[in-house]
Amino acid sequence: ILREIGRIDDFHEEAEEKLEKIAGEILSIHQRKQEYSEREETLKEELRDCLKRLRLAEEAVDLAQQERNALHAEIRGREKRAEALREELDLLKEKINLAKMEQSEIRIKMENIASLVEERFNTDLVHVYREHLLDDFNAADTRAELENQKTLLERLGDVNLTAIQEHEALKERHEFIQAQRQDLLKSIDSIMQVIRKINKTCRDRFMETFEEADNKIKQVFPILFNGGTAGLKLMDEKNPLESGVLVEVRPPGKKLSHMGLLSGGEKALVAMTLLFAIYLIKPSPFCLLDEVDAPLDEANIDRFNNLLKEIRKYSQVVLVTHNRRSMEIVDSLFGVTMENAGVSKMVSVNLSGNERN
Repeated sequence: ILREIGRIDDFHEEAEEKLEKIAGEILSIHQRKQEYSEREETLKEELRDCLKRLRLAEEAVDLAQQERNALHAEIRGREKRAEALREELDLLKEKINLAKMEQSEIRIKMENIASLVEERFNTDLVHVYREHLLDDFNAADTRAELENQKTLLERLGDVNLTAIQEHEALKERHEFIQAQRQDLLKSIDSIMQVIRKINKTCRDRFMETFEEADNKIKQVFPILFNGGTAGLKLMDEKNPLESGVLVEVRPPGKKLSHMGLLSGGEKALVAMTLLFAIYLIKPSPFCLLDEVDAPLDEANIDRFNNLLKEIRKYSQVVLVTHNRRSMEIVDSLFGVTMENAGVSKMVSVNLSGNERN
């Protein structure tokens, strides 16, 4: 009782010290709360001042923005008027240049005509053209007749002396391109035929193997599950080469389901069923199994061993296992033992002849 009283006194003293410490912390917290409250009021006052200055600044910015927009609108209006004036000025300059060019062309034509008349007819047209002026001259009719004659002349066109050579070159290039096109079309047809043939072959071989695997899984499943049925189903029968494969199983006493709804041991057995069904389609000389019976219980081990007895009719089975039931059905056992520390020794037992090496 004295020790308990002493312990209670110590606990009481410790509790009083904690209470004093907590009271000091509470007092310190109250002081900091007061300081924070005063700081909060100061910050609120500063915030109100900042908001007031912000509103004033926003009003000033809005006013400046309005003035800026008005100034921009005025500038755009003046730019439009200046642009119109520039366009009008450019148009006038263009007309002046065209008039000057037309005047120069008319002068050149007049000089050429005068030179041609003087050369052909030995007549100074500059001095005698007035004698040949017609009283009923119509510029429009004359211009129309002149344009008609020019059109007839243009229809004749220039004589191309290399037209035959150009035609031969273009004809040769056309024939070359046509030949290349035919080769490409033939290559495409050939490739498409090969693709169709490959797809058909792959589809036929896949469906053949799929049916064989389906038949084998129907044979192997009852051995591992002591009854029941199983089968393979294509998820997309119209496109088997790109379709998924669904394993449908019905263990004894259960409904039809797929692997995702089974227990761990049942999943392992179904996986073994599928692997062995595919293996039995075309067995190899050797079959190496590495602790595939680890997740199986004793009842399933016996069924698994029955399946191994069927498989060893076609292949030599090498089984890595720690299960005694599996060791009982083998012909030879090979193990590693350590009779002396750090020294491994290989031991082999021939169960068929009861020999030990």
